[in-house]
Amino acid sequence: MRPLRIQIKNFGAIPYADIDLSNITCSAIAGPNGAGKSTAFTIAPMFALYGTTKPGTSADDMVRIGTTEAEVIFDYEHQGEIYRTIRTRSTKGKGKTTLELQRKSGALWASESGASIAETQKKIIALLNLDAETFSSSSMILQNKSNEFTSRPAGQRKAILAQVLQLDQYETLQEKAKAKLQATNLELEKAKVKVSEIDGRLVDKVTLETLKFANEVQKATIETQIKKAEADLQIAQVDHNVLVARIQQADAIDKQAKGLRVSIDAKTIERERQQGRLDTANKLLLQEETILAKVVEYEQTQQQVTVLQTQRDQQDNLQTEAVRLKEELAGVVTGLKNTNAEIVKLESILADRPRLKMAAADYKQAISDFAKIDTLRVSYEDLSRQWVDLQKALELSVTRFDMKKANLSKEIKLLEGKTNILQNAQCIDIDRAECAFLKDAKEAQERITELLAQIEVLKNPDAENLQKQQDDLKAQMDGLNYHATEWSRLQGLVSTLKLDAEAFAKLDGQIQLLDTYKKQNSEYLTRQIDLETRIESMREQYRVLAEGLKELPAMEEKIKLLQPYLLSKDQLAIAREVSTSATEIINRSNTEINTLTEQATKLETEYESIIGDAKGLEQAAKDKCTNLQTTLQVSRDELTRLVAALGGVQAKLDALAADEITRQTLVDEMAPLSKKVVRYQTLVKAFSRDGIPALIIENAVPELERIANDILGQMSGGKNYLKFETQKELKSRSGMAETLDIIVGDWAGERIYETYSGGEQLRIDFAIRFALAELLARRAGSKVDWLTIDEGFGSQSDEFLPMVIDAVKQVASRFGVVLVISHVKAVQEAFEQKIFFKPEDESVEVLVA
Repeated sequence: MRPLRIQIKNFGAIPYADIDLSNITCSAIAGPNGAGKSTAFTIAPMFALYGTTKPGTSADDMVRIGTTEAEVIFDYEHQGEIYRTIRTRSTKGKGKTTLELQRKSGALWASESGASIAETQKKIIALLNLDAETFSSSSMILQNKSNEFTSRPAGQRKAILAQVLQLDQYETLQEKAKAKLQATNLELEKAKVKVSEIDGRLVDKVTLETLKFANEVQKATIETQIKKAEADLQIAQVDHNVLVARIQQADAIDKQAKGLRVSIDAKTIERERQQGRLDTANKLLLQEETILAKVVEYEQTQQQVTVLQTQRDQQDNLQTEAVRLKEELAGVVTGLKNTNAEIVKLESILADRPRLKMAAADYKQAISDFAKIDTLRVSYEDLSRQWVDLQKALELSVTRFDMKKANLSKEIKLLEGKTNILQNAQCIDIDRAECAFLKDAKEAQERITELLAQIEVLKNPDAENLQKQQDDLKAQMDGLNYHATEWSRLQGLVSTLKLDAEAFAKLDGQIQLLDTYKKQNSEYLTRQIDLETRIESMREQYRVLAEGLKELPAMEEKIKLLQPYLLSKDQLAIAREVSTSATEIINRSNTEINTLTEQATKLETEYESIIGDAKGLEQAAKDKCTNLQTTLQVSRDELTRLVAALGGVQAKLDALAADEITRQTLVDEMAPLSKKVVRYQTLVKAFSRDGIPALIIENAVPELERIANDILGQMSGGKNYLKFETQKELKSRSGMAETLDIIVGDWAGERIYETYSGGEQLRIDFAIRFALAELLARRAGSKVDWLTIDEGFGSQSDEFLPMVIDAVKQVASRFGVVLVISHVKAVQEAFEQKIFFKPEDESVEVLVA
């Protein structure tokens, strides 16, 4: 992976920066403290790729103060493709982070992001094949962390190397192998338990087979008994059926006779009903003359009642209309009263018209005068604000001038203290004296002369200019001739006259309203007279109608008494028809009843001759069948019990057969499970600390030692070499202890790392750190073609600094891109390529040379 471009916005102390690294191979990075060099080249890329920040800070802490959103865009080349990672952080509301992964396709960027931030992060880690810690360890030597490995106690270095080499994954693998071993052991034990349980059940197989044979013999005996009982029952049922048929024949004849008796009873009832109809019809026909006379009287009375009811309806309508007119009259009287009150009120208001007219004219003039003086007020207040601003500026200018003068006086006083040495000196020729103190005193005396001359000519032109501007503004304010008291008086006058002016403006409308009320008043008077006349007329009509309706209640009662005769009139024709038809039915019924009586008597005689003693014989045959059925049912129940018992025994035998198959299956499965247990036991041991991780460290240490010696030799001019010792003998007892001692050799011999000076230790730190980065990149399977070194050169002497710089340049060929952040001028000048950081107000200017 090789960096191409870093774009930063409001991240850390950087408002904006655009850094093009596409042509950089080995470059120094220079700029003032606080410009954001470390932020740009170490923290910003890590934030874009992994979301990490400075230790002890959150993503919100990295958003530049005064802004709400930070953004880092990181372009890089990886495995022949160009990628871009964009991460933003907003502090608005509850805070929000976004993350995008893009791949360059031609001139466009194609999205490679996942459905969520977590999914996109997984894609980035999978793409680079590096997590954040491994990436940082392989591509960055951060400020004050070059000795992060070497400064640890010897006993911890091996553990750190294991962590750097990502050997902790073998702990995870060992835990997984242990879990698999435990699960397989559990599965094997379960199989053994099941086999034992099956063996316990198979002991009962011989007993079950003996029981099955005995039940089958008993079943055959009972089946023979059932067949004989079924044959006897069939013969008894035939005898019983013959007797049942004879009884059924007799019952059929008896049923016919009873049916005829029922018909005779029904026809007798019908004959009596028809006789009742005939009697009722004859009785009604005897009253025919009286009924017809009453119907005529009813029709005459009904005509008179109809006329009187019409008059009563008219009377009700008159009463309803009279009530409505009275209500309308009451409304007219109320309206008349209200219009009279409004007329009096409006005439009172219009009487004050002259005074209101004068007040309206005064209000118009006051409005005009107030508008003019209010314009002057706005101008006066604007000039006043300008005058106050100038006063503040003048005071500030005078303060600065006084401070400057006071500083010059203070400096003169300090210099005068230095010149006192000239008065006490015993030097023969003070002007030619070479003493450092006298020389400094003479320079102070000369400086006093210069400062006194500066004070003499010291002026404050800004104060004079500001004072002149103030005087001009004061003249303009006086020329406006504005008086605040007059403004207040006119404002009060406008408020006082406003109500009278508004009242005068409404007078024309009130005159029209008065005419309207007078017109309404006249209409109300006319309507009142009309309504009173109509109500009186209705009273007279109601009295006349009431006189004629006195006979109506008696006539209505008479109608009720005569109304039943109308119904009787309608029934006369029906009565004549009923009399004729009922006589015919009665005669026919007498004939039919006689015939049916003869038939019923004949059938009853035949029934008695057939039935004889058949019922007694049928009961004996029925009892015999019942006894045979009971015997048969007992045998069948016993057979059912035996069949169920045989089924239960057979089910148990079938289950035991299935158990035998299951047992064989379990025995077949136990062999491979035993092999798996052995394999997982082997893996648990292989993934332990003394297994594969120990072999990796033992193999990695020589490689690390070789790469570190190659780099250290370049840094020290071949003066130093180093080696690692991974074990040492125990002092208290026999045996070896795990360690990782760093032994460094020079012309004087070999000694441990801790005994070397700070500058020598830094070279050793760099050599081991570079070697670790290269080793880690190789073993991660994803080479990071990029190394950033943040400070760390200040401890090197003039002799070894060029060697360290040269070694860094040599490392550049191993990493492709090397960026060196340093304030040491010699380091900055040693690299042909340079990146300058120059802070501006709204951005950081990045110059690549």
